[in-house]
Amino acid sequence: MPRRELIDRWRTRDGVASAREILRRLADGSSLRGLGLPTVDGLLDLRGIRAGGLAAHGVEIAGVDLSYSSLSEARLDGVRWSRCRFDGADLSAAVFIGGSIAESTMRRTDLRETLVADADWESVDLVGIKSNHFAAERTTFTRSTFPALVKVDFTGCSFDDCRFTGGLSEVRFLGRGQDSESVPAVLRNVTFSSDDFRYAEFDGMDFENVLFPESDSLIVVPQRFRAVAERASTISSSRGDDLGKAFRRFLSRESLRPGLSETAGWVVGRRDLTDDHPNGQELAESAARTLNEAQEQLRTEGVVP
Repeated sequence: MPRRELIDRWRTRDGVASAREILRRLADGSSLRGLGLPTVDGLLDLRGIRAGGLAAHGVEIAGVDLSYSSLSEARLDGVRWSRCRFDGADLSAAVFIGGSIAESTMRRTDLRETLVADADWESVDLVGIKSNHFAAERTTFTRSTFPALVKVDFTGCSFDDCRFTGGLSEVRFLGRGQDSESVPAVLRNVTFSSDDFRYAEFDGMDFENVLFPESDSLIVVPQRFRAVAERASTISSSRGDDLGKAFRRFLSRESLRPGLSETAGWVVGRRDLTDDHPNGQELAESAARTLNEAQEQLRTEGVVP
């Protein structure tokens, strides 16, 4: 059925009445069985339903197809979704607090200005999402696939066995200053397939078996960035020209922020250096060379594994 027909069927007299009852049940957790809803691929067919502003708390929703639906500005507290399909849906400015999403797809879903906090997302396919100003806080992502991302913040989040298949532009992974009760800020068994990083920020994230492309476009310090940066600054101290000073200022800005753990890794796209300095290419080459030398020295000393 074409997308327009999926949406329009909820605008008829019977469709409006049916949608009203469905939204009531979604909000209070009542079963959707017994409403005579059709199924598609074994899922209850709610494709195209208009549910913007839905408010639900502590309910469980399983086995529904919400493709092309609208849940914009929904407030979903402690909602547990499983085996659901949100492909092509509008979830912009929705708020997911607590709860979980498992074994679900969000292909080409609009997640612009969406907030996820204190939640667990497992086996979620996010390929093709619209992500501008998507934000996640203290959330665990497991076995999930992310596309190219733009203007996204992950604060105090954990990623386990996830894949990032596209570039990162103004994406921030922020792990500094998390208290002991927070989700550990870690990238574990994570693969980044693209080296197209543009102002991507990895600040205070621990790296455990993180794979980046073999590429000169990235400078990677997988562990103990603070110690590596300090040693690299010492190595470059004999260089008193503008390039040396710019490199040390850059290291200080990146490594001396309050709350940075001793074990955190770090990565930067070379373009961030080449574009922001008149001798950027030379600065990037010097930075990569000096940071590699610092890591080798610390590895020999047993400081870095």
